[in-house]
Amino acid sequence: MNERGVSLVELCTVLAIVAIVVGVSVPGWTALVAKHRQRAVVTEIASELRMARQLAMARHERVRVVVNTAQSELRTECVDCDTTVLRRYEFAHTGTVVESMSTRPEIFFQSSGRSATATTMVLIDSSRVTHQVTVSITGRVSMS
Repeated sequence: MNERGVSLVELCTVLAIVAIVVGVSVPGWTALVAKHRQRAVVTEIASELRMARQLAMARHERVRVVVNTAQSELRTECVDCDTTVLRRYEFAHTGTVVESMSTRPEIFFQSSGRSATATTMVLIDSSRVTHQVTVSITGRVSMS
C-alpha cells in the first residue's frame, strides 16, 4: 500500500523545530531592527540638512537650519523672506539626541550652497552609540 500523508508525530516534530528556530532568531531580529531604526534617524537628519542646502540653491535665498536640542527637532527657515519656516523634522520619539555641536545651534546655507561655517553635530542614539553629521564649508553633508 502506498501512503502519501504525514503522521501527527512527524508534523509535531517539524512544528517544534520551526518554533525553536524562530525563538532563537527573534532576539537577533529585534536588535537588528533597532540598530537600523537608529541609523535611519541619523540618515534622516543628514537628509534634512542636504534638503536645506538644495532649498537655498533652488530659491536663491539664504536658508538656515535651527537645531533645537531641547525638543529634538530641526527647523529649516528662510532667512530673507516672509515665510520663515519651510520644513520641520522632529526626532524626539526616536531616542536619538543631539549631544553637542561645534558651532551655534544654527547652520546657514548661502544661495550658492556653501555653508557659512563648518559644523559637526554629535548625536547619541538610545543604545548610547555616537554618530557624527558634518557640514563642510562647501555645504557638503557627511555622516560617520
